[in-house]
Amino acid sequence: MFEVCFRIGGHVHCFPIPVLGPPVVIPHGPGPVNYPELELAATVMQMAEAVQHAVPESELTKQLTEVAGRFVDQVRAGLPDGVELRQVSAAAAQG
Repeated sequence: MFEVCFRIGGHVHCFPIPVLGPPVVIPHGPGPVNYPELELAATVMQMAEAVQHAVPESELTKQLTEVAGRFVDQVRAGLPDGVELRQVSAAAAQG
């Protein structure tokens, strides 16, 4: 699972990114607003993780994980200052 985090007034505020859900709309803060690349990055990484669990030693898994990682790095590089994309475990996101 991914979340987008903003530092506002000295405090970090994080919001989960739904996978294949409605567009991300964060009404307050510096943006991004309706930034579809965030959802796509989370979806791509979760797909790579699902393949990793199903076929851990395959060439497909290796290549998919590398491509997904590069895409997430591109999305991170395009975020405005003060905004970050974090990957969190499902357990950490629920608790």
